Amino acid sequence: MAELPTKLHFTLVTREKKVLEQDVDEVVLPAMRGAIGVLPGHTPLLAMLKVGEMSYRVGDKHFMMVLTWGFAEILPDRVIVIAEGAMKAEEIGAEQFEKMKMDAERELMSLVSHDEEFARAEAKLDQSIAKGLSGIKH
Repeated sequence: MAELPTKLHFTLVTREKKVLEQDVDEVVLPAMRGAIGVLPGHTPLLAMLKVGEMSYRVGDKHFMMVLTWGFAEILPDRVIVIAEGAMKAEEIGAEQFEKMKMDAERELMSLVSHDEEFARAEAKLDQSIAKGLSGIKH
């Protein structure tokens, strides 16, 4: 019987660049139907990701990022995330969060729910809230 891996090789890429490539102990992803916690030996899985907070752990150190949509391939020994965008929690200030949130709320209020721009504005609001939560926690 094959031994279970003890680490996950974690790769996070966006359209612009490779954001992260590192061996980690745990990854928590914002999947469409709730957070997915991934440890070495996880069952293979493909998941759609929503705007939200992603975390990973190396030893006893925890790191947080905000993802903007994407997909994850989870295998027993690795996790590959392809995201529309990714920002480190420390890159997001409280003022930036408030401005993004207010802009998105204003845009959302000016649209009706059947307008095609409504979904985009709602997504911007979700993203700004996720970024703000991440920035406020850290």
